Amino acid sequence: LEEGAGAAADGVGGLTQEHFKSLRREGYAIVDGFLDMARAQRLRNEALEFAKSGKMPAHKFQFGPAHFVKPHIYEADMHDESMQHALPEFADLLFDDSLVHSVMASFPELQLEVGPRAKTLKLQYNAGSGGCFPWHYDNAGRPSKRALTCVVYLNPDWEEGHGGELVMCPFLKPQVVVAPLMNRAAFFRSDLVLHRVLPATEERVCFTIWLDSSVINRDEDCNLTARHLSSEPEVVDRLRCSPVQRSVSRAVYAEEYEASLRECMAQAAGCEEMLQAHAAHVQQQSSHKQLGP
Repeated sequence: LEEGAGAAADGVGGLTQEHFKSLRREGYAIVDGFLDMARAQRLRNEALEFAKSGKMPAHKFQFGPAHFVKPHIYEADMHDESMQHALPEFADLLFDDSLVHSVMASFPELQLEVGPRAKTLKLQYNAGSGGCFPWHYDNAGRPSKRALTCVVYLNPDWEEGHGGELVMCPFLKPQVVVAPLMNRAAFFRSDLVLHRVLPATEERVCFTIWLDSSVINRDEDCNLTARHLSSEPEVVDRLRCSPVQRSVSRAVYAEEYEASLRECMAQAAGCEEMLQAHAAHVQQQSSHKQLGP
């Protein structure tokens, strides 16, 4: 975690210019001591009390026309007014734009939008028992406007073996494993960093803030063209830094995607449909004369 790691400094959430350099260069940055510790503890207490009440909704996702439940994962979307009433500490975060303004000042080219409708905040409780997430991008393409992801962990008793680590895979580069330690934040580009969450054997608490941009998913970010399909080093380097990588990532990391889907869904409803769709997608790309082996 040397790249972009560091203790809190003056300013919002301990973000420093070194963190922003890491975001530009690597696509991610790790910030320890992100929040005031007293506030972090209040958030954790509120999250656990709500999770233990049984009122936190199960994590649901859409795949094709159907909706499925992700095993052992619970999530509260703070755009839901009932969640705002139940979780006032998290509601305060939703309506606080200080993080957005801090990022805008040091990373203006992201052209972030301002206001509660320009961000999404979700509290997540992982009950353990193997709860995890497969490989994915937080912004997989239009119509999403997500530009920057910030995941904040609230796990003071976490230790190696508990699982639930974030694993990032910058395109065609080595994986980066991030332990979900108390008051640690992981920032990464929503449209550039493929990532997953490893199975958790103990409960895991975090919340995620996604910040929207007015210039995300432009044509050049979404349309794979012949100029991207070359093994020349400079072309490969450009693809590493371009959201166009999303068009080919499932074929490049086909085995990793499949293994994580099996691990995450564990034969739950939707598992076979997702595996079949993944296989069909990979087969379609592999049979393309310019994309195949």
